[in-house]
Amino acid sequence: MTLASILEEAENRRKTVVYHAPEPGDFREQFDVRNVDVEFRKIPNGGPEPFLTILEDGQFRGAITLENLETFLWPPITHPYDVTELSPEYRALFELLDDTVFASLTRRQLLATSREFEDRAWRTGRGAFHVGFQSLSAFRAQAPLYRQMAAETDLDIHVYCDFDGATDEFSDCEVTLHPVSRDGVGRYWFLVFDGGGDDDRKNALVAEQRTEGTFYGVWTYDAALVDSALAELG
Repeated sequence: MTLASILEEAENRRKTVVYHAPEPGDFREQFDVRNVDVEFRKIPNGGPEPFLTILEDGQFRGAITLENLETFLWPPITHPYDVTELSPEYRALFELLDDTVFASLTRRQLLATSREFEDRAWRTGRGAFHVGFQSLSAFRAQAPLYRQMAAETDLDIHVYCDFDGATDEFSDCEVTLHPVSRDGVGRYWFLVFDGGGDDDRKNALVAEQRTEGTFYGVWTYDAALVDSALAELG
């Protein structure tokens, strides 16, 4: 499996959102950045409040209100540190809409999600954390953070980048450096955390730049998909 196939596997988990309401309005547009199918089913005026049902592989996964959905419409998504602490309905929301591929992510959105993943790994304080930078300048900007993470936690941190022969510059950074080609792993912006032995803390972000300033990617807390990414990185 490759990082490209991680995206493909996530895409194969494509979900269908069915909007039940008297009128379709602009609901479909709110999912433009997500790789999901959106359908509309009319309900009579005076009936229940508009709601959504979510299908995966044609099978019913759950139903949620529009109010509860708002958290998920636009990235970045703030995922709870421990889903077991959530109420049952909010836990169901994360399970229903996790792993959805985003067809259009900006650098700002990816940065915000990356900061969340770094924070989750830091708070866990153990386990393997793999991070891919698309440029040496991007890693230079983050190197002080990774020096501190390595010094203050038991994380086994692996950094992937086209170092252009500059690995000696980071000899004081207690992380494992992996020089990679921009034509291979270096094409991707990724963070993959093995959860420190806890499946509930695993997460991964894999994104590929397809047009200037715009990325196609997925972030997931699904342990099996995270394990696939970890296997690719070795």
